[in-house]
This record gives sequence, structure tokens and C-alpha cells, in this order.
Amino acid sequence: MQFFNVHSHVFNIRNAPKNFLSLFLPDVAANLIDKLTNTDVGSTAFGFLLSKFGGNLGKRYASFLQVGKSRNQREIFETLRKQYDDPHLKIVALTMYMEKCGAGPSDTGYEGQLEGILEVKKENPDNLLVFLGIDPRWKSTGRELKETVERYFENKIHVNAERSVYPFVGLKIYPSLGFYAFDEKLKETFEWAAEKGVPVLSHCSYLGGIYSNDTNHVNSSLNPLDVYSGQQYSVNFGPGTPPPVPDQSWNFFKWILGQTDNLRNLNTCSYFLEPASYRTLVDYFSKKEKPLKICLAHFGGEDHVLNEFNGNAAGPIVGMVQQNWCAQIKDLITKYPNVYTDIAYAVGNPKTHNAFLNDLSGPKLKSKMMFGTDFFMTERVLPEKDDYATFKKTALARQVGTSNAWEIMASQNVQAFLASAYYP
Repeated sequence: MQFFNVHSHVFNIRNAPKNFLSLFLPDVAANLIDKLTNTDVGSTAFGFLLSKFGGNLGKRYASFLQVGKSRNQREIFETLRKQYDDPHLKIVALTMYMEKCGAGPSDTGYEGQLEGILEVKKENPDNLLVFLGIDPRWKSTGRELKETVERYFENKIHVNAERSVYPFVGLKIYPSLGFYAFDEKLKETFEWAAEKGVPVLSHCSYLGGIYSNDTNHVNSSLNPLDVYSGQQYSVNFGPGTPPPVPDQSWNFFKWILGQTDNLRNLNTCSYFLEPASYRTLVDYFSKKEKPLKICLAHFGGEDHVLNEFNGNAAGPIVGMVQQNWCAQIKDLITKYPNVYTDIAYAVGNPKTHNAFLNDLSGPKLKSKMMFGTDFFMTERVLPEKDDYATFKKTALARQVGTSNAWEIMASQNVQAFLASAYYP
């Protein structure tokens, strides 16, 4: 049986925006760490100090930085591949367009990131499966975006004289970088993807991950036209529904550190991600002869998974719908057979494992939940080999029908999700 990790990343810091670390740290600290870790000697020394004096959290951050500061994507992929006891396990690497998130351009540019991952793909044609990251701001029109995506998919990689392979097997979107999944410029590409069976994986974790720190763009983009409903986003929730409002929260420590805007932008970007924002898109494609397969990754996020499992109230949520995100994703999966989810990042907390396996017992969710880790983002929490081994052991011991949970989540469901004209 073939097994997969459906969610990982192998881009390095040079592929990310120049001020990437400033999304998570005060500018002074981010700049200092960036400079200290720009050389192998500096990176090793900084990692040693974090490991020795930062406790377990320091060790995790040291590992995260060490991976991210690798010279190229080949090194990161090899670091990831060596974590598994199954040499045949296939790894999905998700590329990301991050050039417009308000943290500056990357050193390589997005096309440079793609060139790098395709070099690794040529060397690992079977074990590496690549998703092409797209953003409506990448190209000037929806038609140009669709034609660009199609060219990337169709331009086969020549492995040797006898063999060529398709470079990409899926699409990746990251709406919290400043757009909605229902953006008009994405529609033609999604129409093409549905026709070809190409899956789409979207980040969908409450207040987790990367976000746009371009305040003007974020605040002015909250209530656009939904191309699938033909009306402004807020009207989807009923006539007269107030539009999304930029977050204005204030935190003393964030203010002291000069990160008030960061906090507000992080919260406001929740609107772009909320599961409710995908409903019109999902409903539109569910009526097609060939529905669009879409994975709402992270199952809403670790906290929402645990709160849903334990029956805790959702509390205030930045979004149009005040409902637990994990619960919202379950509802979409139950109503629409073309919706999937993965357990990436959240799987690093062993407390989530019972929640996942309990959900897997439900007839609607059983075929839609997939294993992924979110490497190398997870290195801040748990080493990849432990992340993988701990969940695999638990899942192998849980029987669900005629299969165990590991076979269902890491093999059967992923194969169904990936199957397309480019991955038969």
C-alpha cells in the first residue's frame, strides 16, 4: 500500500519575503536573528544557544531556523525525507506565492522558488509531489493566471531519455495572504482544475500561519464581490448583514514591541480564511459533472479541533460566522462530497489524535480526512520524525471498518484526493 504526507513545505528563507520573520517577531529581534543566521557558522551558533538556554521551545525554534535557513530546497527535502521509516512514502510539497503579503519581496522571486522545487522534482520524480501555489495577484487577469497554470502543469520534466513526468499534481491557495477563495481571478483556473480533476489545498487554520501585513490592502479587501453568488460577500449571510470590520484590538505588550498593526492584521485576515467564505465556491462546483476537489487544511486549527471535541464554546471569533471552524469544516464535508480536510500542524499535539480518530468513525468524514504534518513549520513544536511516528502508531492501532486509521488517512483518502489527469 502506498502512503503519503499530503501537506509539507520545502521552501527556504530566500524564497520567503525579506521581512518574513517580522511577521512573527518584533522588527529588532527579527533583524538580529536574520543577520546572526545568515551564515552556517552564525546559524549553528545561534541554534546552539537556543538549544542550551531556551529549553524545549528553544530547541524547536533552533530546528525551525536551521531548516528554513538551509541553502536550498533540495537540502530541506532531504532533511524531511530522512525522517520517515518508509522510504517509499510520497511527500506533497506545497509551494507558496508570498510576494504580496506586506513583508517585502523574496530574494528569489516566486518563479525562482518554482525553479528550485522543479530541480528537486527531477531528482525525485516519484517520491516528491508538488502543488503549485497561486494567488489572484500573481497575474494581471484571470485568463492569464489560468494559462500560466496550465503551461506549468503541461511542461513535463525530462527525468532521463526514456521518461518524463508532470511537474505538478495540485494547486495551493493561502487566502490569509490577502484574498478570498471566491476571487473572480481564480475562477477560470478552478474551472480548469475541476475539469482535469486537479485538487486544490487551502490553508484554513484559525489565526494560524502566515498573514498579510499590508494594512491598507487588508482593510480595503474585506467585502468584495463574490463571483459565485454575484453579490458582495456580506450579503451572502442575508440582506442587510453588516460588512466585515477590520480588527481594532489593542495589546499593551504588542504595543510596546511595535506590533499592534501585526496583531490587527493577523486577526483581520481571519475573514479571508473562515470556512463560511468557501461555501458559495463549493456549492457552485458541487453541481458540476466534475466537482472541484478542495481540502480545507488543518481542520480549522488545533484549538478549534480540541474545543469541538471537548464540547467547549467557541468564544468570540473574528469572522462572519461565530462558530467553531472545525465544526464548520465538518458541516461542509457532510453536505458536499468534494470537500476534504487534513490534520497538518494540529497533529503535532497528541491531544488531538483521539479527536481525529473519533471523527474518522463518522461515515461522512471517514473518506475525507488526510494525514499531513506541515513540515517545516512544525519544527517549532515537534520534530518531524516524532510527529509522524507518534500519530502513525496511534492510527495503526485504531480499526475503522475493514482498514486501520493509518491506511485510510495516509493512503486511501490521499490517493482519491490526488487522482487527476496529471496524477492517474
